[in-house]
Amino acid sequence: MAIHKTAGARLYIGPVANPDTIEAMTDEDALSYFDGISGGDWTEVEEIESFGDLGDNSEVATFASVKDRRVRKVKTTRDAGTMAIVCGRDALDAGQIALIAAEKTDNNYAFKIVYADARDEDHTTSTEYFVGMVMSRPTNLGGVQDITKRTFNIGVNTAVYEVPSDSTVAPSNTTRPSIIGSSLAQGSVLTADEGVWDGNPTSFTYQWQADTSGNGTFVNISGATNRTHTIAAGQAGDAIRVQVAGVNAAGTSAAVNSLPVGLAGS
Repeated sequence: MAIHKTAGARLYIGPVANPDTIEAMTDEDALSYFDGISGGDWTEVEEIESFGDLGDNSEVATFASVKDRRVRKVKTTRDAGTMAIVCGRDALDAGQIALIAAEKTDNNYAFKIVYADARDEDHTTSTEYFVGMVMSRPTNLGGVQDITKRTFNIGVNTAVYEVPSDSTVAPSNTTRPSIIGSSLAQGSVLTADEGVWDGNPTSFTYQWQADTSGNGTFVNISGATNRTHTIAAGQAGDAIRVQVAGVNAAGTSAAVNSLPVGLAGS
């Protein structure tokens, strides 16, 4: 992923949320929880000048060894920080109004930040979620040459959960897979080379196939779904090929190697 600018990032405040409940979840379940919040329950905060800092830091405990005089450090508590959201004051902005209302309570709220980091039109933007409490909302009036601003200090009370930018198109194969190895003797190992793919596949799956009838019809070899395949008894003489599938969040597509092992010229 290429670096990206902060310009274009957006902040939303959501409904009341219990940080203890979120922290007890796996990361996957926490992301499912946030993703399940209805779009109408998120309110965008407008006129943000600065987002401040976000993310875990660990407090450090130290121990000094008498023998080797070396100070050893271990992590103790983790603190995701307090975000200082600086906004140009807008008395009619629904997001700023929601933050003001949240500050008047002792409740924690769901928040999300959507980054403007899509590499191109074939990628999504990244999103980060967390639960926090609006701790304060001072107004900085300044002077005659200044813009009136508000700073909303949000105490972050959970980890920060990220859905990273991903491809919006399924992978497509541009250079077909190939097989490393040429022996069909029992015990020989064949290895799949995935080839070249567009669409940024995040993983690959494999299915080895054999032409058991000798007529060019390939069928799946049961259980042969690893990147490598060891020739079993009874497979000698059968042409062998591999089907590789590229996988990402947008879908899956498959391709087979161009020349199976065991055919003329392979």
